[in-house]
Amino acid sequence: MLNKNSTMTPKEIVSELNRFVIGQDDAKRAVAIALRKNILSSGERVVKASEQGKKAFTEFKVVRDFEITSLVEVKLHTGRTHQIRVHAQLSGHPVACDDKYGDRAFNRIMHDKGLRRMFLHAKKLEFVSPSGAKISIEAPLDDELSQILEKL
Repeated sequence: MLNKNSTMTPKEIVSELNRFVIGQDDAKRAVAIALRKNILSSGERVVKASEQGKKAFTEFKVVRDFEITSLVEVKLHTGRTHQIRVHAQLSGHPVACDDKYGDRAFNRIMHDKGLRRMFLHAKKLEFVSPSGAKISIEAPLDDELSQILEKL
C-alpha cells in the first residue's frame, strides 16, 4: 500500500506491483542500485547494475510468506527498464518465471505448480494529472495468478 504521508509532485508516478520471489524475503527492503541499459546486436535489452547507469530506487515489502516463496509488494521511485526484475535479482530474490533475470530451478518449480508467465502484476498506479487531480487506478490479481496462490 502507499504511504498515506507521501506527497506527490505533478511529474511523480507511483506504482505498486505484486511479484513472487524465490525463497523467504526480508519483511521490508530498499534497493538503491544504479542501472545501465544495454542493447544487444539482436535488439534485446539487458539491464545490469553499473556505476555509470542511472539511479534507481525500489522498495520491497513482504505481503505473505509461503514455503518456498514470498508474495511481495513493490513501490517504484524511479522507472528504469526492467528495474523491478533486476533489483529483485540483485537482492537474491528474483521474480518467479523471469526467463531473463530469474533462477532456472525456481522457475521450473513454479512452472510445475502451473505458473506459465512471470509473476508480476500491476496492482495500483497513482499519479497527479496536469490539471492537478490525483488519479488512482487499481487492478485485482487475475485468475491465473490467484490460482497459483491457492496452490501454494
